[in-house]
Amino acid sequence: MRLSRKKRLTTCLLLAFLMMLANCLHFSGEARILKRGMRGTDVYALQELLADLGYVLAVDGIFGSETESLIKGIQKATGLKDDGIVGPETGEMLNRLRESIVAYTVQKGDNLTKLARRYDTTVSNITSYNGLQNPDRLLPGQVLYIPTGSIAALSRAADQRLRMQWPVKGRVSSGYGWRIHPILKNRHFHGGIDIVAPEGTPVKAAASGKVAEVGNRGNYGLAVVLEHSGGVTTWYGHNSKVLVRVGDHVKQGQTIALVGRTGLTTGPHLDFRIKIGDQTVDPLDWLP
Repeated sequence: MRLSRKKRLTTCLLLAFLMMLANCLHFSGEARILKRGMRGTDVYALQELLADLGYVLAVDGIFGSETESLIKGIQKATGLKDDGIVGPETGEMLNRLRESIVAYTVQKGDNLTKLARRYDTTVSNITSYNGLQNPDRLLPGQVLYIPTGSIAALSRAADQRLRMQWPVKGRVSSGYGWRIHPILKNRHFHGGIDIVAPEGTPVKAAASGKVAEVGNRGNYGLAVVLEHSGGVTTWYGHNSKVLVRVGDHVKQGQTIALVGRTGLTTGPHLDFRIKIGDQTVDPLDWLP
């Protein structure tokens, strides 16, 4: 049976839509390798994915310098070769980004606006994903599943790093990464650097920001957390005394605490950490 011209056109449009949808759903090893100068529905799908992850770009199906720059940023932030080419490895990373869901246990004082900013998503995304009937009412201990573009935030922040200064001057006794804990003697990941300094030494804000947290954090001792732009926070632990309050705005170089040995320590020092969202980064990559 012959199809009418109108039906044939409808069928072709439907097939074209299904092909584009398939490209939107998966970047696999069988997909063509995408790079600057290419055009097509798969490039359009790539750009839509980047837009969904929170990037600002033109979604036009043309792989230009803007798309290439964003891909390089993601590759750099995730440890891939930053060549701007979307091959199997980069495609797999993009799929993982799109499918990343964080299980988060609500803490006292949390709200959806704060969580959306922390995980580089929106209040409406969290609300709809969890079917929240009253988004303004979160209970401590409640588990939320948060669709996040946190690596997108990481790669954006990596290209726009804050200019930081050393919070204290001293010898780095323990660096960032895996180590044997000096007291517990077990292998664990150290999310910051330990800077040795005499007790009572002024601890200075590494960058201007707002005081987000102050208080005792268990093994981390008496701590201060500062919020900065781009989802970046700086952490200052084991202090003997804190000189700021939550909500204070501090300038770079302002004294916010005094070096101490509170928490689990072998001696007076500052445990300094930098986080993008909930992910720590090596402070030595950010300090002059």
